[in-house]
Amino acid sequence: MHLNTPSPTPSLEVWQQTLLGALWAPTHEAALRLLSGHADAPGVDASAHLWRGLAAYRSHAAAQATRSLGAAYPVLARLLGDENFDALASKLWSEQPPLRGDLAFWGGGLPRLIEQLPDLVAAEPYLADVARTEWALHEAATAADAEPDPQSYALLASVDPEELSLVFAPGTVCLVSRWPVVTLMDAHAIDPPDLERAAHCLAAGVAETALVWRQAYRPMVRVAQPGEAVFVTALQAGRSLHQALDHATAFDFQTWLAPAVHDGLLLGIVARDGDSD
Repeated sequence: MHLNTPSPTPSLEVWQQTLLGALWAPTHEAALRLLSGHADAPGVDASAHLWRGLAAYRSHAAAQATRSLGAAYPVLARLLGDENFDALASKLWSEQPPLRGDLAFWGGGLPRLIEQLPDLVAAEPYLADVARTEWALHEAATAADAEPDPQSYALLASVDPEELSLVFAPGTVCLVSRWPVVTLMDAHAIDPPDLERAAHCLAAGVAETALVWRQAYRPMVRVAQPGEAVFVTALQAGRSLHQALDHATAFDFQTWLAPAVHDGLLLGIVARDGDSD
């Protein structure tokens, strides 16, 4: 005689992971399928109360995700309007659900999603670059802290630039765009928006490279100076100060230096590792 061996009862940890997966599942039906295999877990009520509770939690989670996305992309939300932004958030939620419980880390795929929507790109082709810049600001806000080192600037006068590199503020990144992304963001960050200025720059075909960094605890963005993006990117790629200056022929380092220190973009100077290229 063969006895039916009961399936092992899932652990609380497995159940919690399953529940989290159900909350982030793209459809309610998919969420129910995930839970149906664990209806006999300890403390799990397989009655209709569970399904109603799941629906309520999923609805709350989706609404919270939309609010979280709006906090990361305030200018994009304003450009699109509430209804269109909510629809975009819902699409991102469905196609790229969160991979972790902290929604502050969810939403980085939005610029790419925008680029995959032809009608939206045709109507407002700058949206993806605006979104990319806003996400860079969002990431800068949560980047690891770094303290300035004022004493290190003496190295500029005593060490060969070939042996030096620069330390930039947390979250520093340059984003090249065909569009006036910084102007668009500045114009829509005020109330009422400065639509005339933004429209003028768009009509003139102005292209801007956004420079993002964190000043103390405040994310910042401005238009990069001529050659600045090449200079910063070269240093971040491991080039020496001398090499970065050679790459950025249009860059005025002497004029840039003091404002960069004052604005918290430049935190210090360091001697390069002897093994560096």
